[in-house]
Amino acid sequence: MLSVANVRSAGGAANYFANDNYYTKADADRSGIWVGKGAERLGLSGTVDAKAFEAILRGELPNGERIGHHGQYHRAGTDLTFSLPKSWSLLALVGKDQRIIDAYRSAVVETIQWAEKNAAQYRTEKGGKERLHASDNLTVALFQHDTNRNQEPNLHFHAVVANMTQEKDGKWRALRNDNLWQHNTLLNAMTMARFRIEVEKLGYRIGEFGKHGNFEAKGIDRDAVMAFSTRRQEVLEARRGGGLEAGVVATLATRQGKQSDVNRGALMAQWEGQAWDQRLDLEGMVRDAKLRSHELTVAATKRANDRPTLLERGKAMIASVAERMGIKEGDPLIPKRLYMKGREEIATAHAVASAVRHLSEREAAFTATDLAKASLDFGLPTTMKSVEKRIGQLAQQGALLRGRGAQKGWLTTSDALALETRMLAEIEKVNGAVHPILAAETAGPYLQASASINYGMKLNAGQEAAGRLILSSSNRVVAVQGVAGAGKSSVLRPLNQLLQEQGKRVVGLGVQNKLVRMLEKDTGIPSMTLRHFLGGHRKLLDGCAGKAEIAAACEAYRDTVLVLDEASMVSTRDQDRLIRVANLLKVDRLVLMGDEKQLGAVEAGKPFALAQRAGTETARMDHNLRARSDPLKRAQQAAQSGKTSDALEHLKGHIVEVQENSAIVAAERWLSLPPAERERTSIFAAGRRLRSEINAAVQTGLAANGEIGPASERLKVLSRVNATREELRYARNYAPGMVLEVASRQSRHRLGRGSHEIAAVDTEKGVVTLRDERGHLRRFVPARLSAKGSDQILQLFEKKDLDLYTGDAIRWTANDHKRGLINADRAIVTAINQDGVMVTSSSGMEHKLKPNDPMLKRIDLAYALNAHMAQGLTADKGIAVLDSRERRLLSQRNFLVTITRLRDELTLIVDNRDKVGRGISTNLGEKTSASETSERLNLAAAKGRRAGQVQATHQEPQVEREKAPDLAKERIKPFEIGL
Repeated sequence: MLSVANVRSAGGAANYFANDNYYTKADADRSGIWVGKGAERLGLSGTVDAKAFEAILRGELPNGERIGHHGQYHRAGTDLTFSLPKSWSLLALVGKDQRIIDAYRSAVVETIQWAEKNAAQYRTEKGGKERLHASDNLTVALFQHDTNRNQEPNLHFHAVVANMTQEKDGKWRALRNDNLWQHNTLLNAMTMARFRIEVEKLGYRIGEFGKHGNFEAKGIDRDAVMAFSTRRQEVLEARRGGGLEAGVVATLATRQGKQSDVNRGALMAQWEGQAWDQRLDLEGMVRDAKLRSHELTVAATKRANDRPTLLERGKAMIASVAERMGIKEGDPLIPKRLYMKGREEIATAHAVASAVRHLSEREAAFTATDLAKASLDFGLPTTMKSVEKRIGQLAQQGALLRGRGAQKGWLTTSDALALETRMLAEIEKVNGAVHPILAAETAGPYLQASASINYGMKLNAGQEAAGRLILSSSNRVVAVQGVAGAGKSSVLRPLNQLLQEQGKRVVGLGVQNKLVRMLEKDTGIPSMTLRHFLGGHRKLLDGCAGKAEIAAACEAYRDTVLVLDEASMVSTRDQDRLIRVANLLKVDRLVLMGDEKQLGAVEAGKPFALAQRAGTETARMDHNLRARSDPLKRAQQAAQSGKTSDALEHLKGHIVEVQENSAIVAAERWLSLPPAERERTSIFAAGRRLRSEINAAVQTGLAANGEIGPASERLKVLSRVNATREELRYARNYAPGMVLEVASRQSRHRLGRGSHEIAAVDTEKGVVTLRDERGHLRRFVPARLSAKGSDQILQLFEKKDLDLYTGDAIRWTANDHKRGLINADRAIVTAINQDGVMVTSSSGMEHKLKPNDPMLKRIDLAYALNAHMAQGLTADKGIAVLDSRERRLLSQRNFLVTITRLRDELTLIVDNRDKVGRGISTNLGEKTSASETSERLNLAAAKGRRAGQVQATHQEPQVEREKAPDLAKERIKPFEIGL
């Protein structure tokens, strides 16, 4: 792995390096070398001189200049520690294969050279504003180390990057090292990718793959690796039970002083003895590799000299003809006649294509570096240089589109752009296509009368504007942009009543069964999931429906208003399909209702926000009615405006900063409440791990206090693996004991519908052996899965233990519609015995689940929620846990959803308030769109959100109407960007 650490104070660092000589004397037979253009420009080359090194760390240049000013703090540098997986350290050091050391050093140097071109930055300040500038040079001292602090084989290189870089005019400045931290996993992946290519040439075979490009050598098993990894085991033991304690804390807590007076001969003898104890003939493996390398070289020379056989030429000709005639389906991400290319080029093409598909499933656009990292993570024999070249080719061919302006460095696909363009065109073509249900001048008064007479309430300006738009618009598709707590349900109740009086039927649509039930309960509108609605009209969407079927469907939805709730959580693909169905059915109105600032879909796109910015007629509801306490009200308003620091300031009396396990603290806070208060108080956690820890802690407390139990049972439940369809096409993402759920029969793969346990995985052959529910074994080759298709057809799960007590609060993780067991809905365990488990659902229905009931595998504890579970819900009080180290989960959108669920009070438990605040402020958590990335919406963006919006003011509300621009007529102008 690659670890990153700051070398902090200049004086302290100089003293540390000079006295402890950790880098310059430890492993003294491995002298450091200078690397980087910065070192070259400073005249530093060859072996690192200790005094020159210390001066560089102090910011002192060889010509007498100094970075920064005397007396000011100067960070000495950044230590990038590149560590080989243990099996390769054993072969290199105990097996004495110097070729491995040379190959890894070369890979590290190549990575440093990439970092120079792509990660080196400095900052300037003008008028109080900071600007970042790219430079092209780093000054790096590279040291090889052979041992860890327990004197075990551990080949690693310390690349000490000095805090300096030279700008174009020759001036030296302090290095901004943010990119080195941000790209640490990418830097590791590209190093291991290059190393893989080289060690295969050296005759070695690749073994088990891990995260971020790491892999072991084939022939050295896990037990042997762990026998030489007591240092790793110490760190893991120190972390055990520590919950959120960072690995670096455990590492420092268990760290011993590094020995400098080691008897290398005795140490090598000890290592060799340990290897024999593990039955490892490392020197024999090295000899075999050298022989294999020679054979590979001879075979390659022979292939180069031999002409293709008649059979080979015939196969190539047949494949070429089939491709030209369209017999073989083409893929724009795969080059034609790829079979004629070399091994690395073939691997690169497939790796990049897989990465594009993988990222595109979740996002409409992505950065070039994210695409490169994803390409390397698929573990195919390629390198960063080859990946960058292939990405450039796809951009040149138009399969990938480069971002412009503020989106420079981003990429999207032509498919994503075409989908967004079609969706917006579908909206525009039905502008003015329907008749108003009520005239604008009467819609408002009628709606207010309905609210007053039927529900005893008065709608505010925003609510009235939303209802008036729905009633009086002549456009089929309209949007209601309402902040959290704006009272969208409150306006839908009288609106539904009024529409029924006008002879209209209202049908609600939601993204989750739980939200559908809430919509029905809060508004009285009959509702269904969006997936169910679209599935029922699949033939219309596919163009397979006959005239009679189309006529019947249109008749069934005559005089119908469709209302999509929480529209921000819908993907571009699903919103496009919904709009097309609405147009085919000729419904009276399709209302997209939600908040573009809240969480988006798990899948790609942000179509609700995109539709608004493209000019879809929109009403705004900007007044939050949910918060009842002043501190929470002000905090929610600040969060909705993107002012995270202000929101935290308003909550300062309710923020608890803890150094211990915050999951335990959250559980203690909730458990200490009286039972009635617990019912009013929700617990929120940013991600799956934290939520699981809080659930377990709450359950432990309730069981210890006798509030749940005494009957209990340990279940094996299924937890979904967060894998895209593309990842499911790679055998190495499967493991024995996992479960593959098949939603519909896959005849091509001879897989029936139902659960299939993974019995064995052969990653070398790409074969997964499955055991079906009858015990029959099936051979499954994931690579043969179509690259296109629904990610819902195949779902992969891990098994985990779950202790269940009588009285436990649980939530379902799957649907059983026949029994009314709904995904994400809550239930209470009322009895556990040998006959099964009794539960009472949220609707009051009792269910008996026998021991073999499949729904017993699809439950989880329900004491804590994450943001996606919480969106659309409301509670009086809340306890939320945020951790600064979970960077991806700290975002403005997650924070906004969490804080706006509550009416009265929020207690925020954090490990570090300042770091949490910075993490939220710097991570918007926004979904991406292809149109914005390619700047096809530049005209709509210039007009701003004023286009087509209803301004909810205290003056007389007015509806602004404006058609979306004709995006299809605008032309993309790609330009070159460096990766």
